Amino acid sequence: MDRDPHNPHTRAMRSVRHSRARLVALGAGWSPAALISVALALGVGPAGCRKSEVARPDEVVRAEPTTPYLARRHAHETQLRELGPSPGEYSDDAPPRGVQSVTYPSGELSLRAWYATPLGASGSRSAPALVYFHGDFAFGPDDFEAVRPFLDAGYVVMAPTLRGENGNPGDFELLWGEVDDARAAVEWLAAQPMVDRRRVYAFGHSIGGAVAAMLSLYPQLPLRMSASCGGIYVPETFGRWAASTGNRELVRFDPSDPSETELRVLGPNLPWMVHRHVAYVGRDDPWFIDNAAALERRAWELGKPFEKIEVPGDHMASLAPALAAFLELTYLDIPGS
Repeated sequence: MDRDPHNPHTRAMRSVRHSRARLVALGAGWSPAALISVALALGVGPAGCRKSEVARPDEVVRAEPTTPYLARRHAHETQLRELGPSPGEYSDDAPPRGVQSVTYPSGELSLRAWYATPLGASGSRSAPALVYFHGDFAFGPDDFEAVRPFLDAGYVVMAPTLRGENGNPGDFELLWGEVDDARAAVEWLAAQPMVDRRRVYAFGHSIGGAVAAMLSLYPQLPLRMSASCGGIYVPETFGRWAASTGNRELVRFDPSDPSETELRVLGPNLPWMVHRHVAYVGRDDPWFIDNAAALERRAWELGKPFEKIEVPGDHMASLAPALAAFLELTYLDIPGS
């Protein structure tokens, strides 16, 4: 989430509960086919590129890196000027009935997640699976409720917390070590006995969407597709945040160092994209529309599987229709077809 005071998205992420409740209501007692009909009624069709006629790229024009993303990332060690946990506020809530609190390994860290399997799931590796990356730099029960329709539709669902969040070990790094944690979460979920490794999906909202987008750069990851809602950031984001009173605590590295900023977002690394990513953006969330539109144009030039799809709502209210659209997309997705 961009907490820049010049943008209409502040730390009040929990105000999105009304949108999440709307999506939960969509999933309660509905069949997958009914959910698909609801998504279509929201004006969200099957996957496709819907280019805006006029889009203002928020990125400064610059030469693209020539060294592959993974090589540059491996060679770079982020330099944090401050160590400590995520600034996101949280409470230590117990999971609801039918949801387990589990741990998954990420390097030397042991991180927590909520995990649930659909009724009737067996060990036959037949169920699709979703990893959901929350926004607001902390996880809460409403984050899981946002994706309960996937569970009701027969998906195994994992909602991980990342390093430095919710009492986890590790330091908050802002789209650096957190991406390693996200990869580890996908690997952990894909290894579960009832999960079809060919149908593991990732979705993230706001800053969680930026995490999900970065997963598209890892060729060995057992990931069928990722998506974001209001999650396409640019290198210049970090400089703006660092210069603002409300957001400077988020940027604990040098925002003037291109190695620190360009390795944390998808745009400069688009040439090395390997997994499909769908960027959902609210029609009333113009800042993210422009960012996603710029990437979509470049992706078309490169032949990369990135696409922008507009849905109703602003940065907060767009989450419900975006998740409904992604459920439709993944439910109809058949590997190898």
